[in-house]
Amino acid sequence: MLRLSHRPPPEEAPPVLSAFDVRTTRPVAEFDARLRSVLAPALRLALSQSYEGGDLPVDGLPAWFVASRRGDSTKLPEPVGEGADRGAVAPGRAPWDLQEWLYQFDPESEFRGWAWWDLTRSGEREARIWVDSWGESFFACDELRWLSYVAGGPDIDGPTLVGAADWVAAVSS
Repeated sequence: MLRLSHRPPPEEAPPVLSAFDVRTTRPVAEFDARLRSVLAPALRLALSQSYEGGDLPVDGLPAWFVASRRGDSTKLPEPVGEGADRGAVAPGRAPWDLQEWLYQFDPESEFRGWAWWDLTRSGEREARIWVDSWGESFFACDELRWLSYVAGGPDIDGPTLVGAADWVAAVSS
């Protein structure tokens, strides 16, 4: 949770991180705020809830994010509606069910192959999401990709393994 609210110290970085390059529809600061506004309550749920098959509470999630799973993207604000549409047509992926998405954060599950590291800005509408994938170049990350779509990042490349020195040199959002 701490890395979500503060840039981690350089000495804590693993030797390599995985990076996603995202082109955003709005300024990077807005994209960053939307992304973190969803990840923070999802991670709080992971620390506080029992993942035993029942529905997890969604009241801590932003209303725009919950609405993005209700099916009618025409009633959603930009860029959420565009992202929900983009995520729904992602190759090989049916639209996310909100509970299924939340269950990706179950700390006992070994399905999610990444941990949040940071987000940096590489341009007015270009961001780089950094995650710790424990050195793996291929890992489950569709839940992060879908969140990026609905947060205002319709174009996402990655993940690619990148040395930690590149993260240290990057500009914080």
